[in-house]
Amino acid sequence: MPNKLQAVLPHPQLSPAAEMRIQVALAVLWIVLHTVLFWKYGVRTTDDSREYLTYAHAIADDFYFANNYYIKHLGYPLFLALLFKLGLCLKGVIIVQTLLSGVATMFFYRTTKLLAGNALAPALATFVLIIWYDLQLFHAFIMTESLYVSLLMFAFYLIVKADSVRQSLWAVPVLLYVALVRPNGFIALVAYMAYLITIAYLAAPTKQARRLLLLVVLVVPLASILVVDQYLLQSFTVVETYEKGEVIYLYKGLLVHSDKPIIMPPEHASPLTKLYLFVRDNTSYFFRMSALRFLLFWGNVKPFFSVFHNTMIALLLYPLYLFGAIALLKDRIPLPIRIFSVLLVLQQAFITTITSENETGRFLMSIVFIVFAFGATGISWQIEKWKTGTSR
Repeated sequence: MPNKLQAVLPHPQLSPAAEMRIQVALAVLWIVLHTVLFWKYGVRTTDDSREYLTYAHAIADDFYFANNYYIKHLGYPLFLALLFKLGLCLKGVIIVQTLLSGVATMFFYRTTKLLAGNALAPALATFVLIIWYDLQLFHAFIMTESLYVSLLMFAFYLIVKADSVRQSLWAVPVLLYVALVRPNGFIALVAYMAYLITIAYLAAPTKQARRLLLLVVLVVPLASILVVDQYLLQSFTVVETYEKGEVIYLYKGLLVHSDKPIIMPPEHASPLTKLYLFVRDNTSYFFRMSALRFLLFWGNVKPFFSVFHNTMIALLLYPLYLFGAIALLKDRIPLPIRIFSVLLVLQQAFITTITSENETGRFLMSIVFIVFAFGATGISWQIEKWKTGTSR
């Protein structure tokens, strides 16, 4: 069984009455925050928003599906088209996706409680999730982020809650839809495959069976690379931004310069072929730029954020990294769940590293709830250790 968490983890540290008061306070905080956001911003759009809306109206009015790269974002225009068919306007869309985020937040609370086995961790994790303005602001936009994050949190709950592989299959339809909402949504499916393979490996009766599974582990990623290269990465500018020296997409205040002419790959090459050729011909330049993107992804601070903004990121996020890593290294959470979580985050980090960081830090925002859940879990376990004087 991949889970059975409540059977092996300690009982909640808070009384039911105290936990209920905390839940009410969190709900009030969420309502106040999103009331202010809706009053302040209403509906916010970007250049991508217009594409999604055009696509959604084509589906709603004529059941027409465009044959371009936005087919990879099909999940979000379908979501919009359904709401338009129900007679909702753009403000209605924002209200619906905000309410969905509220439901996802409730499931996130339950998920963290299952992971930690106490009531302190979900209270802390959910509080940080709600006050993380950079994430909550996305619910006011006609963009894929809100629906994407909400669905990911719900799928994560279904996986953590599952007591068997059969129960975890309830997450598959959600994960499939996640893969349609954003081109990089496939990372959730890859993480789930790793989850299943880990369960099978641990349950394998013989060493030969384990070797066979390891072979699958090697073959499946190779096949996945072909799909990613020929289909999912076609809409990404994988190496084009390297020529401009941009570490953060379209931001000219932080550039990496090459001490020799940059050699660009042929335009007709596939995305991964372009990446290989670029790394081969511009090795030092590539790794200097990728290192900065990697640090900006995890660090999340930006040169154009205010001192207060960057300070709050450092004070809240970095300790959660530390305690999250501690929680992941312990065996109190089943290995398949840890594998799913780590692989989901690392894939997003890798994609950002080889493509481009975003000025809003939205690539980390799409999976930061994983950091919050494990970080708060690690903190709660450390408090348990201090209280009991044990080294568990």
